[in-house]
Amino acid sequence: MSSNDGPTQLLRPVPAGAPRKPRSSVAFSFGSPVDDSGLGRLDLNDVLIRHAQATFVMRVAGASMREAGIDDGDLVLVDRAIHPSHDHVVIAIVDDGFVCRRLVVQPPPAARLCAADASVPDIVVAGEAGLQVWGVVTHAIKSLPV
Repeated sequence: MSSNDGPTQLLRPVPAGAPRKPRSSVAFSFGSPVDDSGLGRLDLNDVLIRHAQATFVMRVAGASMREAGIDDGDLVLVDRAIHPSHDHVVIAIVDDGFVCRRLVVQPPPAARLCAADASVPDIVVAGEAGLQVWGVVTHAIKSLPV
């Protein structure tokens, strides 16, 4: 493709009433890998990390957050500088161990740590003062079979 050509059309219009098929597409936001655009190397630290000094990588064990897109063995980026809020996925300290759960803030003085798997019971915290959130999960990184 020459530099004068427009972007390749990846999606086509669907006629009204036609059955919809799942589609996937790829967007090149940092230049195309087939086009030497003169851009420098992509630094994932710049793309994924807001607070470099407060961001950590942890490996998730267990399947309780699978329905939220976080599987056993995934790596998660955890930012300790972000204030945890309702509906954030967080790493919390429970019984001297770490758990990955969704934070549900209820009318004071209660909060819940909810697994995405409905069969896993919620962890109820009797007051936000008793809740020890270690950090907020900002990204999940998956390994794919190769």
